[in-house]
Amino acid sequence: MGVFLRQHTGIVLLSAVLHGLVVGLLIYAERFTGRTPVARQIAIEATVVDESVIQREIERLERLEQEELRRRQEQERVAREQVEAAKRELETEQQRLEVARREQQEEQKRREEEARQAQLRIADLREEEKRLAVEEEKRRQEAERQLRLEEERLAKLREQEEQRRQREEEEAVRQAALEAELQQALAAEDERRQAEEAGLLDEYIRLIENRIQQNWIRPASAVQGLECVVNVIQIPSGDVIDVRVGRCNGDEAVVRSIEAAVRRASPLPRPQTPALFERNLQVVFHPEE
Repeated sequence: MGVFLRQHTGIVLLSAVLHGLVVGLLIYAERFTGRTPVARQIAIEATVVDESVIQREIERLERLEQEELRRRQEQERVAREQVEAAKRELETEQQRLEVARREQQEEQKRREEEARQAQLRIADLREEEKRLAVEEEKRRQEAERQLRLEEERLAKLREQEEQRRQREEEEAVRQAALEAELQQALAAEDERRQAEEAGLLDEYIRLIENRIQQNWIRPASAVQGLECVVNVIQIPSGDVIDVRVGRCNGDEAVVRSIEAAVRRASPLPRPQTPALFERNLQVVFHPEE
């Protein structure tokens, strides 16, 4: 309240003056209306007076009364005008104060809006800072992942290079072994060819056929002119690991008897020349010869 009085001292004083004028006019009007007209008082008090004198006095008094009435009316008019002017000034001041109050409210709202906008900007900046921090963390993690992938790729390349080197070494060893085997095979082939030319292969086959025939038990169903192709799988020691009878003009009993004879003949004779050995051996069985 004290702050309001200090800020609006002029309007308070003007309001007090206007109220004082209104009160004064009311008191004055009451006194004026309560007075007894001068002409009537004189008329009552007079006893013996000349009528012309009385008439002049009455007229004079009436003029005075009219003048007093005009003066009072003028005073009332002036007072009303002053009151109206004061009221207008009061209204103007009130309007000015209302405008100032609205401007102050608008200024307050503007400041509050600016403060709210500033808070929003700060919140946006914080959100942006968080977003940038998250993106930076993602970039860091991605860089670490890419680094791990690159390290894994390099390790894989080194491993592949090592495997390639080992394969090359193994291939070189294998090629050397193949070369040695080829040389051995060529030597064996040459030895076999020489043995075949010397008739040693035919002799080797006859030994096997004789061994099989010696162990063959002729079944009753065996016919004259019997001839069967016998496929034998053996190992270098001559031991038979499998036997199958292929083309044959004998019955099932004959086939089984030949297979049994081959197994009983195991181990088969060895060739004089090792190059003549064959793991998969094919023998034509014809016992009449």
